Amino acid sequence: MRKPKLFEIDLVRAVAIAAVLIIHGTASATEDIPATSRSQVLYEIANKLSNFAVPLFLILSGLVLFYSYMDTWKVKDIWTFYRKRLQYILIPYLLWSFFYYIFYPAISPGWAIVLDWRDFLGKLPWAETSYHLYFMIIIMQFYALFPLVVTLAKYWKPFRKYLWLFGILIQGAAYAYNSYVEPINHRDALFTTYIALFFIGGSLGIYYNQVIAWLNRNIWWVPAATVASGMLFAGLFIVSDLRISYGPYPYEILFNLYPVGIALSFIWIARHLLTAAPRTSRILTSFGAASFGIYFIHPALLWYWATTFQTGPLSAAYHAEVFGGLILIFTVPWLIVLVLKKIPGNWILLGK
Repeated sequence: MRKPKLFEIDLVRAVAIAAVLIIHGTASATEDIPATSRSQVLYEIANKLSNFAVPLFLILSGLVLFYSYMDTWKVKDIWTFYRKRLQYILIPYLLWSFFYYIFYPAISPGWAIVLDWRDFLGKLPWAETSYHLYFMIIIMQFYALFPLVVTLAKYWKPFRKYLWLFGILIQGAAYAYNSYVEPINHRDALFTTYIALFFIGGSLGIYYNQVIAWLNRNIWWVPAATVASGMLFAGLFIVSDLRISYGPYPYEILFNLYPVGIALSFIWIARHLLTAAPRTSRILTSFGAASFGIYFIHPALLWYWATTFQTGPLSAAYHAEVFGGLILIFTVPWLIVLVLKKIPGNWILLGK
């Protein structure tokens, strides 16, 4: 029997994609404005508080996959899973990679379009045609691994029960190897850097009803702890601007702990928002459901905005440029996705 759809997840996706847009929309301000100035600190805080974005998407991916497949999974489902998942993500990735391969030279002064297929193909394995596409490499690795992982969880109870712990141990081992043996190439785009988050999401999906019951009993402290961990995480970057060293461990711990708190807090909030504010929920659901398309489209608009409107970072107009860019990427990609969704075969560009 198919499980009921988790409508709250699209609302949480809305939070995740909003964080992505804030990160990209404020990134230049954190670098252009002199460090430790008041406005730079505010941009830095907004930017770093939003750094839960990619981890949250990975938690949600693990949650939805295990929630959907765990109870009914059979080994014979592997090829159907690969066909559906990789088809709906690989083809959009290839098309958008090619788009950005020619878009940046076309729109940037002093660049020229050089269509070199060997060069293009060489950039695909690590998503080197645009800065945001590395997420696609990560999620494709998890889709490739999922059938093995869900099969183990299905037939080996200890693995299913302690899935979150196995993820932490694997990610911890990869971190130790990178830190104490030798650096791992392309670490930011490898599944081992995020597997704890994906497996924690998987545990949330497997035991979703129990998690909700636990949240209802503990919601009084979970958001407060999440806010505290987020402020500590942002604070690490502020003190680093002051050249104060804090070592690697606080960053790694908070980078993983903060998004888990965000996921739990906003799942609870979203469930209550669905009944308490249905109109607001419909808007957020639409935004969250469009998140994949918004993710693909927004860097093109942001790059166009940045190359069209260039002001000095010490001028008042610079802040208008930053906020104008944010308004642009929060609205136009969403509208484009809503239009494209009405066209048959839109998954080729927007995925599923």
